[in-house]
Amino acid sequence: MQISTYFIKHPEGWSPLASSIEPIGGKRVESVPSGGALLLAPFKTASIHSFSFPFRSANDVRNALALKFRPLLSGEDEVEIAPLFGGRTKGGSEGVALCIWEGEILDNEAGVSLHNNVVWPLPVALASAVKGDGGAVFRNDFVCASAFFRNGLPVYLRCRSSCSSDGGIDGEVQRLVDYVSALGSDIASESVWVSTKEQELLEVARETVKQYPKLLELNISKPALAASLARERTARMLLKACGWAAAAGILFSLIQYTMLSQLRSSVETFTKEGTSLYREIFGQNERVVDPLSQARAKLAELRGQGRTENSLSRTLSHLGRTWLDGNKKKAGYPVLEQLRYSADGADITGTAEKMEAIQALRVAADSGGYKASLGDIQQIPGGGLRFTLSLRRDAQ
Repeated sequence: MQISTYFIKHPEGWSPLASSIEPIGGKRVESVPSGGALLLAPFKTASIHSFSFPFRSANDVRNALALKFRPLLSGEDEVEIAPLFGGRTKGGSEGVALCIWEGEILDNEAGVSLHNNVVWPLPVALASAVKGDGGAVFRNDFVCASAFFRNGLPVYLRCRSSCSSDGGIDGEVQRLVDYVSALGSDIASESVWVSTKEQELLEVARETVKQYPKLLELNISKPALAASLARERTARMLLKACGWAAAAGILFSLIQYTMLSQLRSSVETFTKEGTSLYREIFGQNERVVDPLSQARAKLAELRGQGRTENSLSRTLSHLGRTWLDGNKKKAGYPVLEQLRYSADGADITGTAEKMEAIQALRVAADSGGYKASLGDIQQIPGGGLRFTLSLRRDAQ
């Protein structure tokens, strides 16, 4: 956000910091604009707490700090926690969180819109006065603000109303030095930046915005905090949706990979079985390069032998004449179970009720240029006989 005007909150309302409002159309604008303003508020309940957690979510940081402070609060106190991250890694996050009583947080009011403006606790604006490291105190007739910064982030801030009995600016400097010493840091009172002029406050506020733009993420107004929570909820929903989409994508990829592997395996199996079949037909010594072309060549070679031409058809016709009487199987003839055909002839396996039927089949088949001979005959459990019959072309 581009900051162009600067305001400070006085008891009577918002007031521009010195000459931070440029004349518009020849007239000086004194009211808070609808956007681009930095509003410095003297939050009296605001405090800063450093954190370092093994998680990165702002919501998780907020919940962890709430659990830390809950034992110190009464049941009626509501504290708003606004984390400001100094760094995030895969292993966690670190930074500072501003804690403030909910009742002190500013909301839109008549003539003042906070939607496009930034609200800071007044001490945050002092960061550039000490170049991001050190202590600073600002005091005027209305407010006394002090802060201590480390690496551009506030690690301590305090804001209260000015009064004649508070020891003045020197008393606030001493309180700042004592508190910083309690934190384990050494700071000399002479090194603390001090000012009582709003013009100097304006100058350091401008430099803070330029040098430490990350501090603009610390926007303490109800519209800004509500928008931040809404963004966090949206981010969590999108992250969850992305997680589900990624899981679905991984599952789909696994399914596709499995199907592709099965398809490749099936293709390899078909190739091996086809090659094995052709090797069985053509012999183990013949190299199978193109099974289809080699099969066509083998068939052409067989067609070139006159004695084998149409031998399968003749064999089947002969068996038909042997087995059938017209269109029906001869009465009492065996049942054909298996027929194996080769260039030498055919081998038949069948079953019959009686031995006489098998002999009748052999006699009938032993004719028409074919020589039939019985092979193995076995008794079938439960009755009947299983036999084999070899049918060969008569050499004559």
